[in-house]
Amino acid sequence: MKDEVEGAEFYTHQYRIVGSVRTGGQRLTDLLNDDLTSALDLTDVEVARLLTPKEVVASHPSAVLEKQGILFAIGFEEGARVAERRFYKHVDTREWDVFITVPSFELTGKFHVRGTGDLRTMLLTWTGQFIPLTQAKAVFTLLPEISFTGLAIIVNRSHIEVICTNRKPGL
Repeated sequence: MKDEVEGAEFYTHQYRIVGSVRTGGQRLTDLLNDDLTSALDLTDVEVARLLTPKEVVASHPSAVLEKQGILFAIGFEEGARVAERRFYKHVDTREWDVFITVPSFELTGKFHVRGTGDLRTMLLTWTGQFIPLTQAKAVFTLLPEISFTGLAIIVNRSHIEVICTNRKPGL
């Protein structure tokens, strides 16, 4: 179990960082929300600039990635599929189609709200720093033809500028 490795993409203000992270059987969301660590250890790392996301500018066998600098992360398909399947599997949830902005990106996807069904209450009571969206897409605002998709995008809530939904709040 300890040797399980998941590939992922991490997006910062300027870079797309692709690498592998040792999960120990945990979901990527759980690793990002682990308050006991402030960084992730990555292996087989490739770094690209957001303006040219397919052009690798640095490649290294290992790196340390500070969690606070991550805008959002996308697990590779296999891990994302497992994460999506586990999200709120045994909890009654309500899906909200959301549009979220973080610096340089517009994110769309489904946010799963437990309990009250009220988005504001859910955000206030959410215990983790990173929030998962399913069926998600990220559009780079400087070049909207550049986009990234995943079954799950994990958003760092400290970088969220606005969350929009098509539902009106209860009065």
